[in-house]
Amino acid sequence: MLRFSANLSLLFRELPLLERFAAAREAGFPTVEIQNPYEHTAAVLTGAACAADVQVILINAPLGEDPATFGTASLPQRAAAFRAELERAAEYAQALGARQVNVLAGRTSPGQQPAAIGRLVDNLALAAEILGVAGTQPLLEVINPVSAPGYCVTDFEVAASVLEATDPGVGLQFDVYHAAMLGLDPAQAFVQQLPRIRHVQFADCPGRHEPGTGGLDFTGIFGTIRDSGYAGWVGAEYHPVTTTAAGLGWMRAAR
Repeated sequence: MLRFSANLSLLFRELPLLERFAAAREAGFPTVEIQNPYEHTAAVLTGAACAADVQVILINAPLGEDPATFGTASLPQRAAAFRAELERAAEYAQALGARQVNVLAGRTSPGQQPAAIGRLVDNLALAAEILGVAGTQPLLEVINPVSAPGYCVTDFEVAASVLEATDPGVGLQFDVYHAAMLGLDPAQAFVQQLPRIRHVQFADCPGRHEPGTGGLDFTGIFGTIRDSGYAGWVGAEYHPVTTTAAGLGWMRAAR
């Protein structure tokens, strides 16, 4: 049986963040993930999660001064700032009990790609060191170039080369939506990347809404994930068309 988590940065946005924990639990999600937990203290978030009886399994590392960069792990002249961001992520992950942290690579220009990849490899190794002390694992995510023009890691071949070159503790965060936006069959891409995958997220495509609103075959995709032996969580990371509760038919069908 698939284990679904709710991304509280996109789901239940009809409520303030601290109220989304209870809403997720009521909807049947035992676990949650948060893209940007840093608007509240770790203690406040931990209290909300405990009160709702949900586990926080994943957060993103801070995005730096400008969120439009889509992360900072490949950006130049950020060594001290990047270390501070990792230490902050480790603090939050340890307090929340989150075992994974998505470390976004950031944008780069084509001419700077080789140097950016080198910095990314080094910074992910640093992330493994700092986050490992807090008992959490860094993840690398592939993001399609339509959603994030200039993003450093826009295909799985680049991601594979980075993961092979960096600390073996770094895993792959596989997103069904980004795979589809790259023109791939998400089920096939998942199987190909399975040895590296440590977390899965999904949204329908096009639109990035809940399953059933786009053109993806989620019966087949969820079936492939279920049959693969993947034992991790599958994160609902989409923009609901209306309210979150109104769009949860996919979860009932999947179970």
